[in-house]
Amino acid sequence: MRKETLESFVLGDVLRSQAQIHRRQTFLKFRDGDISYGEIDATADRMARALSGAGVGRGDHVALMLPNCPDFVPLVFALARLGAVAVPVNIGYRGELLRHVLTSSDSRWLIIDGPYAERVPELAERLPKLDGVLVRDAAGAGIPLDRLGKPARELTSLPDDGDGPVRVPVGFGDLQAIMYTSGTTGPSKGAMVPHALALTCAYDSLDFLDRWGKTIYCPLPLFHAAALWDGMLSALLGGGSIAIVEKFSASRFWDDVRRFDARVCMSVFSMIPILLNRPPTPRDRDHRLETFYMGKSNLDEPLRERFGVRSVETYTSTEAGIATGSPYGEWRTGSCGTAHDERFHVAVVDEQDREVGPGEPGELVLRPKQPFVLTTGYYGAWEATTRCFRNMWFHTGDRVWRDEDGYFFFLDRMKDAIRRRGENISAFDLECEINDHPAVLECAAIGVPSELEDEDIKVSVVVQPDLGLEPAELIAYCEERLPRSMVPRYIEFVDALPRTPTDKVAKYRLRAQGEGGLTPTTWDREADGR
Repeated sequence: MRKETLESFVLGDVLRSQAQIHRRQTFLKFRDGDISYGEIDATADRMARALSGAGVGRGDHVALMLPNCPDFVPLVFALARLGAVAVPVNIGYRGELLRHVLTSSDSRWLIIDGPYAERVPELAERLPKLDGVLVRDAAGAGIPLDRLGKPARELTSLPDDGDGPVRVPVGFGDLQAIMYTSGTTGPSKGAMVPHALALTCAYDSLDFLDRWGKTIYCPLPLFHAAALWDGMLSALLGGGSIAIVEKFSASRFWDDVRRFDARVCMSVFSMIPILLNRPPTPRDRDHRLETFYMGKSNLDEPLRERFGVRSVETYTSTEAGIATGSPYGEWRTGSCGTAHDERFHVAVVDEQDREVGPGEPGELVLRPKQPFVLTTGYYGAWEATTRCFRNMWFHTGDRVWRDEDGYFFFLDRMKDAIRRRGENISAFDLECEINDHPAVLECAAIGVPSELEDEDIKVSVVVQPDLGLEPAELIAYCEERLPRSMVPRYIEFVDALPRTPTDKVAKYRLRAQGEGGLTPTTWDREADGR
């Protein structure tokens, strides 16, 4: 698909056309085998017919809570062919976090992997709009399906009573997914994603990195846009392959790269120091990997020196796809590239939305030049949508600057979110969970510098009067309720949180304490051996 036609960017149609060209060619690579374009196309149709028979129809919101597995990809295409809307869910979510996503997205159906099904019964009564649950690998559920609290069936038990392709009219501006991104002053929000947004992001990633016909290695979770769009959909559009593994493993990484003959790696920054810190071996350059694709590239030089691999950075978000990037080979270390002039107007503005000049920091804002290449808003969160789309600009909430040549450089997040292990974590969601602890009066979560990754999490906690609480006890509480990436590393007990004149928590004062927010009284989970 070297010639881009915006109107043709519809997930189900793109798979069908690519399968006609590359039918027997490998599309997905897993540790236990390969799957061809033709097989994925046929499986997507079979799943679409089965889901339709179960009652899933056009416009229905269907949550997908699955690990990186062979069923994830055809299910995304099956829903797209039905005109249904996929709602990918972080597999670490449970309790209130899971309830919030399922409820705020108005999901009618939940397709869930067996090992996660035990999280459903405690929420069932608080999910009034959820009509049913379809369980993949029901044998691994550890709980009978009739005890989930909602009508439940095994995914593989759905009958397929037809044959041939599914024909539901779907356009490039129709909603393909609701992708959850970290909240700022409230809970995580669901960005509404038209088909064109997902596929233009994939196409631009493909073009910027010259991925045509190559194998992409993906150790990132498919419930994130980076793996699903920049990874899987990019491989599809480029007539290449994507090797999907369950998660990142430093000990298996280079063997995987060689085994799958990967040329591009989907990555997050935290992977790179881990790989560089491993002992050198004679096989450090015994591979054909060309580029790491990640959120920031300030370790490009040591990567090239040791492994002979470049790191490539763009400005990418769930709401906008790729807003800035550089043509292949024209990268600048530390820069997320130049404005993607075909898709967006890009500017840097001050607090009054006045554009600032080169070298001056400000907020990155965008306007689309093409229809449906930007989110159409946050589902059910119209106040947040209005706040982000003010003065005819989409406000990213990220602070950047640009040089005289038009290259943009990311500085930090202006919004109250924490970037950890490649995920944008909602400080609000984390604080809500910790505040539910009976001994906690209130708390505030911030991102602090990390030697290995984007940021680590520190939580300042005010304990209820006359109650005691140990840091390790609070960590154990978090581990039971939160995904691993959201469990804080640092805890500090304080008498009170700093406040602004309007009684909001002054997090800038917490960040200014000690060394990057860490003080001599800060408890470190890792130093404590936990």
